[in-house]
Amino acid sequence: MESLKKEGEGGRKSMPRILIVSVKAGAGHLKAAEAVEAAFMKYHPGVITKNLDLLDYSNELIKYLYGKMYLDIVKAFPELYAYSYKHYQSSKKFIKPRFLIDRFNFSDFFGMVEDFNPDIVIATHFISEAVTENYRRKKKKRFKIAVTLTDYEFHPVWLFSNVDLYFTATEEVGCGLLFYGIPPDKIVTSGIPIHPKFSEEKDREELLVKYGLSNQSPVILISAGSFGVTPLAEVIGDFGALKDEFQIMVVCGNNAKLRRDLEIKQKSEPRLKKVFGFVDFMDELMALSDLLITKPGGITVSESLAMGVPMIFIEPIPGQEEANADYLVEQGVGVKARNLPVLLHKLGLLVRNPRKLADMSERAKAISRPYAAKTITEEAIKLGPHPVFKI
Repeated sequence: MESLKKEGEGGRKSMPRILIVSVKAGAGHLKAAEAVEAAFMKYHPGVITKNLDLLDYSNELIKYLYGKMYLDIVKAFPELYAYSYKHYQSSKKFIKPRFLIDRFNFSDFFGMVEDFNPDIVIATHFISEAVTENYRRKKKKRFKIAVTLTDYEFHPVWLFSNVDLYFTATEEVGCGLLFYGIPPDKIVTSGIPIHPKFSEEKDREELLVKYGLSNQSPVILISAGSFGVTPLAEVIGDFGALKDEFQIMVVCGNNAKLRRDLEIKQKSEPRLKKVFGFVDFMDELMALSDLLITKPGGITVSESLAMGVPMIFIEPIPGQEEANADYLVEQGVGVKARNLPVLLHKLGLLVRNPRKLADMSERAKAISRPYAAKTITEEAIKLGPHPVFKI
């Protein structure tokens, strides 16, 4: 596909070239980019796409400043992060110095942009949005920029007047853009992009058999990364205070020590049925689950909505995750637990009330946008300089 010529070369129109740019500051923004890329591959297989992490084109200092330091600050000083999130406008004077840093540290990225020569750039993080928009403006490039917001609240850090199209989770998020002067024809309420596999029908009974679970009691899925300073193995131990019947699955991600600890815990907690490391089949685990215990990250909760799984929210990041939790609680698809005793209390209430869980599940499906990534690809392609045709 890379050999296709652009319009005017040999008299033939080519497919648009799409560059998807994210930043590894938490997994959500990368997953959004992967979802958009997968949607292009599924629904527009002829389109030429390139998906990358902006930080792969920077030095180690910038990787730390834009990537790891963000996570470290959130974990160590959540109140400081919350303050900066809420008082962003007073910090705007630091934007211009930041662009000076960008020009010195993303030269490899700019070289790649020159080589790839995109028609459309889709940014799933405000830093990739800012760097790309600044580069286009300074170099007088003609490619279009579309931006995918990844939370259920708008924040001004995403605001750039020269962006060609914004994709938002809800109309409510779009209202934030309208308030700051973005024209309505530049706003599409698409939903937050999730991988197309979360929109595919799945047979729950088959999955229960596949994973060795019963249909006689609720299945509780826990995202281990959601627990900050609280050791999850101890939390599972405290589940002993609940005498209800339920089955627990835990996804540990890359935390090998936690996985070992939980596998030992299985000997004393028979309800702890499955312990996984990193998985690429979260869609299957959600499809057989009755309840998800998680941090309210924008991508994770959007996946859960698409699968119709109610949620208990724990330890949200101050700012965007708190806003996500507030929106979803308001919509009747989740509850918040600020500490372990409240988590145990609310978990017990829900597993004893299957009608409540069913109502929350129906409501989750009703407000979900499982085809958000497809919508984003369709609308982004319209920005291209020439019509799309199938090869």
